[in-house]
Amino acid sequence: MTYEHKCCRCGFCCLSETCPAGVAIFGISKTDICPALQFNKDHTATCKIVSRTPVKKRDAMKKDMGVGEGCCIKARAYKDGVEYDFAALPKNMKIRASKDRRGVR
Repeated sequence: MTYEHKCCRCGFCCLSETCPAGVAIFGISKTDICPALQFNKDHTATCKIVSRTPVKKRDAMKKDMGVGEGCCIKARAYKDGVEYDFAALPKNMKIRASKDRRGVR
C-alpha cells in the first residue's frame, strides 16, 4: 500500500493500536500498549519484534507489519479550533503528539 505522507517513526500508529504480531506474540489486546514498542533518545519509535527478527527475514516482516510504509494514521488533530490531518503534520509535531500520548516531556 502507498501512503501520501512518509513514515517519520513517531510511533503514534503503534501507540494507537497494537499490530496483529504484537497481539499474537504477547497475548495482549490491540488496545494495550505493545511491550515491543521502544523509543530512542531522539524519540523515534523502534519495534523490538522487527529488530530481533533475523536480517534475512526483516524486510518481509517490516512489509507485513507496514513498518516504514508511510503515515497510516487516519486521525484529525485540533488546535485552537482548527482541524488538521494528522498524517500531513510535520515530523516534529507528530513526535510531540507521540510524546504527549506517552506522558513524556
